[in-house]
Amino acid sequence: MASFVVHGLTRSYFTRKVTGYLDFTDRPWRLEPCPPNIHPNASEIGWTGGIPVVTGPDGDLMWDSTAIIEHLDSHTDPSRGVLPEDQTLRFLVHLLDDFSDEWFYRPAVGSRWSFPGNTETAGWQIAEELSAFLGFPGGPVRENVVEAMTGSLPKLGVHPGSIDAWMEESVTPWFQALDEHLGDDGYLVGDRPSMADFALFGANVAHFVGDPVCRELADEYGPAVVAHTHRLQMPQRHDFGDWFSVATVPDTLIDVIAEAGRHYLPWVAEATVAGSASVALSDEVSVDITASPFLIAARGVMLARYVAARSAELDQILDRAGVLRYFADHVDQATAVPDVRDHARPPDNRPYAIN
Repeated sequence: MASFVVHGLTRSYFTRKVTGYLDFTDRPWRLEPCPPNIHPNASEIGWTGGIPVVTGPDGDLMWDSTAIIEHLDSHTDPSRGVLPEDQTLRFLVHLLDDFSDEWFYRPAVGSRWSFPGNTETAGWQIAEELSAFLGFPGGPVRENVVEAMTGSLPKLGVHPGSIDAWMEESVTPWFQALDEHLGDDGYLVGDRPSMADFALFGANVAHFVGDPVCRELADEYGPAVVAHTHRLQMPQRHDFGDWFSVATVPDTLIDVIAEAGRHYLPWVAEATVAGSASVALSDEVSVDITASPFLIAARGVMLARYVAARSAELDQILDRAGVLRYFADHVDQATAVPDVRDHARPPDNRPYAIN
């Protein structure tokens, strides 16, 4: 059977988001190690360098994890679909996908290159894969990777003086809210995984559950998050149910959504207008983060999704979570929801530039 070729890295947040989805939908795939920025065929047709790039069985090239999953989901048996038909639930899935993709990759990348235990483990695995691609000795490749990634951290709002606050004030409460919500065998919006579950999966399997220092934190504060990661690593071993009814959205999901309103949504609402904004992670630690063109575009799309899905029931859910104003008060910034049915090739898929 023809396979999807995933050009990316095993320890890549967004590569694993996509491969988790491919596994869930029983699509055969193989990995070809690929660093950011290097894929001549994709570059020729508009790719801006963020991994993964995926080659479909028909040779079609696609990129951007959310766009890839949306595109493939439009050609997937509904029994394995990851976007609910209900527009309120679908918006919540997009909200949580956006939150994971645009916020938690910051402490994920930051913790990898700030804690020596993570750097040693992940640095060598990434170097091994890139060495296979480049044909260079592993030691110099690893040194280059560590230098480039460490040098990129300030763009994410992460530095040696802030990483502990990121983990204590953002990641740990996120684990705790997810742990309460996911329970023994749950998913974000029901008894089956959504696209947002694969955003969590990519973050966790590649970073928070995969990197040893972070795994200790996950084991302590989010054992259900670890179990969720393991279920999606082996989806064919599990049975799945249905989505929540909008009328019965549990308080635990409201608490998960509320986490987006503590740091991310206040920051993104200001930064995408002013160009940058400060985030108070704690009483002692604040970070200034600049909004990239990618983030500004993603915010416009997210607001367009809100405009398209807006209803009294959606606004009630967002109001319960304390985040309604970050959407309702910003509809003038809405752009348009991309149509990805024919292909997944957004004009910008680089959340930040690697040094």
